[in-house]
Amino acid sequence: MLFWQGKTKDRVIDLTSFAAGVLIAISILDLLPEAFAVGEAKMVSWAVFWGVIVLFLLEKTSVWFHHHHEPHGRTPEIVGVFLGDTLHNFIDGVAIGAAFLINIPTGVATAVAVGMHELPQEIADFSLYIRAGFSKRRTISLNLLSSLATLVGSLGIYIFGDVFKGWEVYILALTAGMFLYIGLADLLPELHDIDRGRGIKRELFFFFLGVTLSYLSMILVGEGAR
Repeated sequence: MLFWQGKTKDRVIDLTSFAAGVLIAISILDLLPEAFAVGEAKMVSWAVFWGVIVLFLLEKTSVWFHHHHEPHGRTPEIVGVFLGDTLHNFIDGVAIGAAFLINIPTGVATAVAVGMHELPQEIADFSLYIRAGFSKRRTISLNLLSSLATLVGSLGIYIFGDVFKGWEVYILALTAGMFLYIGLADLLPELHDIDRGRGIKRELFFFFLGVTLSYLSMILVGEGAR
């Protein structure tokens, strides 16, 4: 099932479009308003800025290998894929933990955004490991091991919340910057680069489905928390 052939590849493209809509909507409509409402505006803006810059620098220095489709050209080193994905998952965990320190609705929204953009990422990782000669069992084990970094990051920052007291809102703004970078500079360009015969209607449908469902979930979770 998890190979880059036929309908499976189309499903990954659909997931990528959906994830882009989720990330962009939650960043702009939920995380940023929450951060600006609680934090000092100039510091929030700087945190968003550094969220974008940090991911840009990590990608440019090859510390972070972020992908959602089979890469063009030479397949990256598997060690780099594993370490980059582990770092990626740890940062996602920190973002989730910091969001829950703000309030439960923001935490849920952040967790949803992380989960949605992880789906195509993990499928892409599966393909890369298989192409490198790993068995399916070992591939699944490596993905699970890497995913534990999310739990470590989220529990760590939540448990030691007192240490970050007063700074969680800026971690949230940093997260919004990272989500915007992934959505605008990573996911959407990947969709543009895919060479296939179908039009853009399906991509637009899943993108705006992600936006709509994210907005509705913000309303429902927010109402439920009151």
